[in-house]
Amino acid sequence: MRVSYKRSETGPIRAFLYARSAGETQSAPTANADAQLQLLRKHAYDRSFVVVGEARDAAQSGASLSRPGLTLVMQQATCSPSTFDVLVATDIKRLARGAEVFLAITSRLTGAGIQIETVDGTYEWMGEAAREANRIALQQLLPSTKRR
Repeated sequence: MRVSYKRSETGPIRAFLYARSAGETQSAPTANADAQLQLLRKHAYDRSFVVVGEARDAAQSGASLSRPGLTLVMQQATCSPSTFDVLVATDIKRLARGAEVFLAITSRLTGAGIQIETVDGTYEWMGEAAREANRIALQQLLPSTKRR
């Protein structure tokens, strides 16, 4: 399912790309933050998004909100007016490794009118109507253990 993003103004959908890796030596195809950004750029192009910014947190734990790249995302999202419409990540575990951290991020972004989309298609945040169902699903998907 693809979400159609609506903006209050006319114009292209502005995307901010976010990549995070726990360690740059991991073997998964999207473990490296630079490889993630390359994939995110292609995804944005395929979706006709205009990329207005990128942030990366290499060798950073997803269990923490204190990450330089994530801080940049939040600053850009909460300025008035926001500089982007959708945050794109490869998968939800690139944003957070715990339900509490994930909900803190999504609450702040959606509160600013920012949508969230993952390249793997497992997550498209469509607003507050889906919050409770997503919260329950996320608690099952992202255990609150302190993993990287």
